[in-house]
Parts: sequence; C-alpha cells; structure tokens
Amino acid sequence: MLEVIPGLGEKRRRDLLNHFGGMQQLLGASQQELAGVQGIGPVLAKTVYKVLHE
Repeated sequence: MLEVIPGLGEKRRRDLLNHFGGMQQLLGASQQELAGVQGIGPVLAKTVYKVLHE
C-alpha cells in the first residue's frame, strides 16, 4: 500500500513503519503525527494520510 505513494521511497516507508511500530498504528496516525516523522513534513504527510484513508 505504501509503495504507491509518490515521494515515499523505501527509506521513508521504513522510517514511518519503525516510528509507528507497524501498519495498524500507521493507519491510526493523524496528519500531524505523520508530519512529525523526520523526513516526512506536512505536504507528504497529507498525501500519505489521503492514500491510507481512501
């Protein structure tokens, strides 16, 4: 699922999963929480959140 998000390469995917402890926790994260992960930022966080909740 994360592989289809533009701008989210392997390292950022791994960083997100490590930060939240897995996909279930990542799915429960808010845009603000996503943006708080180093290397993500608000624009990419918005994209990630949108794709995860479509």
